Amino acid sequence: MSGEKLLLDDDEEQDMFGGEEEDVDVPMDAPQPSVKQEETAPPPSDPPEADGRTPAASVELQENGVVASSQSIPATDHHHAVQIEPHLTTSTQVHDTLLGLPTQLPQTSPFSHHNTGPSSDRLRNALARITNDPSRDVEAWQALITEAQSCYRQLLPSLFKLKINTDPDVELINRKLDWIESCYGAVLHQFPTATQYYVQLLEVLLRVSALTADEESQCGNAMGMMLNVSSRNTATHLSNLALTTPDQNVNLSPSAILLTDSMLRTNSSRVALCEERIKCAFRVCLGVNMDGTPALFGDMTADQAATINDATSIDGARTILGGLQCHSMDLWLLYIQKCTWNSSREASSLYAIPQPPPGYIPAQHQASVLHQQYEESLRAVYRQRMDHIKSGIVNSYETALSHGAGYAQSNHTIWKRYTNFVKTWTISVDYSTSLMNMAQFLPPTMPPQSITPPDDPAYMHTTSQKQLSQLRSIYQRGVTHPMTGLDQFWQEYEAFEKSHSESLGTVLVAEWLPKYQHARSVYLERNRVWSIQDLRSRGSLATPPVGFARGDSVKGASSGGVTVLSRKVGSEEESAVGKKMSDSEYIFQMDEERSILSHWRRRLGYERTNPERLANADFDSRVRSSYKEEASLFARHPEVWYEWSQWELLHGSTNPENGALRDSSIVAPMKLG
Repeated sequence: MSGEKLLLDDDEEQDMFGGEEEDVDVPMDAPQPSVKQEETAPPPSDPPEADGRTPAASVELQENGVVASSQSIPATDHHHAVQIEPHLTTSTQVHDTLLGLPTQLPQTSPFSHHNTGPSSDRLRNALARITNDPSRDVEAWQALITEAQSCYRQLLPSLFKLKINTDPDVELINRKLDWIESCYGAVLHQFPTATQYYVQLLEVLLRVSALTADEESQCGNAMGMMLNVSSRNTATHLSNLALTTPDQNVNLSPSAILLTDSMLRTNSSRVALCEERIKCAFRVCLGVNMDGTPALFGDMTADQAATINDATSIDGARTILGGLQCHSMDLWLLYIQKCTWNSSREASSLYAIPQPPPGYIPAQHQASVLHQQYEESLRAVYRQRMDHIKSGIVNSYETALSHGAGYAQSNHTIWKRYTNFVKTWTISVDYSTSLMNMAQFLPPTMPPQSITPPDDPAYMHTTSQKQLSQLRSIYQRGVTHPMTGLDQFWQEYEAFEKSHSESLGTVLVAEWLPKYQHARSVYLERNRVWSIQDLRSRGSLATPPVGFARGDSVKGASSGGVTVLSRKVGSEEESAVGKKMSDSEYIFQMDEERSILSHWRRRLGYERTNPERLANADFDSRVRSSYKEEASLFARHPEVWYEWSQWELLHGSTNPENGALRDSSIVAPMKLG
């Protein structure tokens, strides 16, 4: 196969995804030497252009299937943009169009403290620095997002007003949320592989889309505090929460089973818009739909996505890049949380609680045949609800495990949560508190006590049998994965088997002991080869290579796998903060970058040896996930994409009809500047 077939079509008129490059504005009052001022794009309300294309904002609404007001997605001419070189609008347009987020920084802020005082000065300074160097000034972007987080926390106590359309503060709250989302939209437009910002954005969207107090509490503490950002500028794992409990969302809450349609009704357009953005974010980041099926963009089908020719189309390129953040455990836990909400909401709509007959008294022997029939129908409804919710949550865990979460960093989190969730299937639940809290949503003819789930010994017996089989499957798969706390996980499995049958447990433990011992040795060996601290850059954003200036082309050869640029020692170059970079600083940053990339090469070389002795399909997924994680951090380094493409071409699956050959057509989606 010729090399040309492995590259996406390069058209001077269009970017990698077929969209024409557009000019953007600069949020500066006076022109700067390094900033170009261009005309703004037409607002979404303008009629279609002469060639029949729809304005960008209208396309976003149509693709998401959401009809939102101009408050929800601000018009282009109402927002000024970070100055981005035209070639940087390539791959980012895929994410921005699908998410429906504004890709331009807002010109004005609805927050009063942004107009005067120290906060105003810091914000203006950050915006000016971002405008000067949007692809390098990581500190300025972090300052902007920190301010957005602070503003979000101020909004938390008043978010409930969004459910009340008649409240006079709704318009102001919407404008404030628009400003916050614009900040995240701008940074993700510039850094579409910034996993930590996707996590933070999804936390905000999930909190706004929560319909019940139970769902709101799962987004944080009483005030819904979002995830903190650690010193490495990555979102802290949900398993190490300072929010609620370590096993948040493990158990099925009583409210999730008792939901009624009246509790889920809302007229808020913001909630509907957030729902669509959440779905699109998971499709872009994890490459899966909410039902667990692979995300195929546009009219792409699974068969078309398996061939290179179809993959070079616009939708094919989107399909290839989908799931670039599948290594993020935070994103998978948020995905499972959202699937839990969806399953509970679907169950409440599909299986309505019947109206109680007159004189029905729960938890008592029913002499009336009518009362007995009602109690039996109530049991049937709750059986269907619990089965539907459990099935949805199990499917979300299995989707996560099969798409990379099972062997990602901190994979012990998802294995432990999965087992804890299944263990709760046979635990008795007290519904009294939840029933009293939801009394206001019930009709007068349906007192809370009358819909209390009756005892169901037969269902509990059947559930215990399913639980035994499910737990055994999880334990046996988990002990074969190198992970933190593997010894404790093995001890739990050993105790689990012997608690049900001493003889059978002894046989099964002896069968799986060698696999556990091999996983343990691989875990210890892997820790000696590389550590996660060695793989993180200081900014953790995909900035251009050190020494590369905007508008330059890559020249020179490769030194140790790091692109050697044309900068000469003794010359001066601007750093991210606008100062001249000295030779010593340049050499230091080059050495640091070379060191990090060499650690990545060491990790990838180790994973390519298949130390876990995985089957071909699992081995391909394991190595591919490592390449995706590296590409997320070094998306502007062409050698990273080149090495990934070479591995896919030479060492990927040999079946030409599957997706591995398709992935060999990957090229760097963003140019350096």
